[in-house]
Amino acid sequence: MLAELAGKAHYKVIVIDLFADQDTRAMAEQVFQVSSLALSEVRKAIALLSLNFELRRVVYGSGLEGHQDTLLWLAKTFQLVGNKPEIFERFRDKKTFFRQLDEFSIQYPESRFSPPEDTNRWLVKPIDHVGGIGIRESRQDAEAGEYYQRFCLGQVGSVLFCADGQQVQLIGFHRQWSINQDNFTFAGIIRDQLLPEIEQDRVADWLQQLVSYYHLQGLGSLDFIWDERRCYFLEVNLRPPASVMLYPELDLISAHISGQLPTQIKDSSIRAMQIVYMPQDYQLKSLVQWPEWSFDRPENNACIQAGQPICSIMAHGKTVQQTLVQLLDRQKTIENTILN
Repeated sequence: MLAELAGKAHYKVIVIDLFADQDTRAMAEQVFQVSSLALSEVRKAIALLSLNFELRRVVYGSGLEGHQDTLLWLAKTFQLVGNKPEIFERFRDKKTFFRQLDEFSIQYPESRFSPPEDTNRWLVKPIDHVGGIGIRESRQDAEAGEYYQRFCLGQVGSVLFCADGQQVQLIGFHRQWSINQDNFTFAGIIRDQLLPEIEQDRVADWLQQLVSYYHLQGLGSLDFIWDERRCYFLEVNLRPPASVMLYPELDLISAHISGQLPTQIKDSSIRAMQIVYMPQDYQLKSLVQWPEWSFDRPENNACIQAGQPICSIMAHGKTVQQTLVQLLDRQKTIENTILN
């Protein structure tokens, strides 16, 4: 995603990535695949890349939430685009962060750091979770680096924004979904005005307070849950989220770098993206004909474990329903043609 955004803006793109999928390799000058985002792995990759490239500016995506030492080293070594490591640390201090939400009158699901007396309808959430991975029902006690949050029944949504440290510009609201009701891992997202206008204004006010207090920079998203009566804050993603894929008409890498959204080109299309997960362990064929609307395509002959992503797919239409039908058809195409 980030490689495509930067390439469209005519940057020379060098990528360090865990997956090094086919389309990333096609977009980048060079891709260096690492086994983890630990500091030792990333430093080794950058040392080798620096033999052939003069590296100046670093744009990071998801995955570094649990590797703050890597992010800190990158910030000291290069021009880091987006939020600085100290902002991540302030958001990771959940006790202080929740107190700040109270100060701003931002409503969020009841949260605590000791086991509730009745664990029914409570979740355990890792502080450094990415895309809902690791969130679970509280059948077992929380471990170090986790906390409890009361489960709220409702529709999960998000708003994509751009910030310059003081002011925030909203790009769009979305509805999103997870793998299933028992697995909170992110599965898909669609452009959809989920909230009534008065609640959109409330979320915009939440964001303005958070941006000006924490001096947030660049692209990010705020996740919320809507129960048809009230809207609850869930979290802020402090780096470009998956929803940037839904706005191909915008130069979002420039917005991320500058903190200012360029003049918007109005596009009324409804776009959606979804991750297709592998139902069982599988080795891909040697020659897979991937559809043009697929991306994050693994290498031929790749072995993919059950529960891991096969690829991502995109759909667009004039209405939400039309787009969701197309998305389902394309998911079935991947499952029927790629896996058979």
